[in-house]
Amino acid sequence: MSKGHFSLREAALIGVWAAMTFAVKLVLAPLANVELVSLMLCVFTVAMGFRSGLTAAFVFTMLTVCESAYYGAGDWIAAYFINWPLLTVLTWLFLKNKNQEIRAAAVLGLFGFFFDLSSAAIKLILFGRIYALTYLISGIPFDAIHGASNFITGLFLFRPLCSQLEKLRDKF
Repeated sequence: MSKGHFSLREAALIGVWAAMTFAVKLVLAPLANVELVSLMLCVFTVAMGFRSGLTAAFVFTMLTVCESAYYGAGDWIAAYFINWPLLTVLTWLFLKNKNQEIRAAAVLGLFGFFFDLSSAAIKLILFGRIYALTYLISGIPFDAIHGASNFITGLFLFRPLCSQLEKLRDKF
């Protein structure tokens, strides 16, 4: 990947990956807290680099914000602007290559389990301690599912997806 501006190919790849990530989000929406967004952004960051991964996270988030025109907006939008770039940073810090599927599973699992902390922080600011604490406690079963599903998908899909994306990157 280039050092300055994104090349047309890089920009197109970021857009396509963000759109695919958004599509996967929509397909899995009926399953409560089972998602592949975390995995896909993590894979993209490892295969394509931090700058491309961070950009893909923001493009995905903007697509999701556009979706709020249909489903309605909420404080979750602010949480998305925190969580998805944060995942890119965590990926960059803890995952350097595709051969770390155990570490990837751990990072993704913990990220899924603690995903609602940013929402709770926003609720703390907007509504106070009791509301934020109630939100966190009531969400524990969902956060456990989110963390477990992220761990499992990271364990089994991280390396193969990274390998395929790296092959495509090298080919084009």
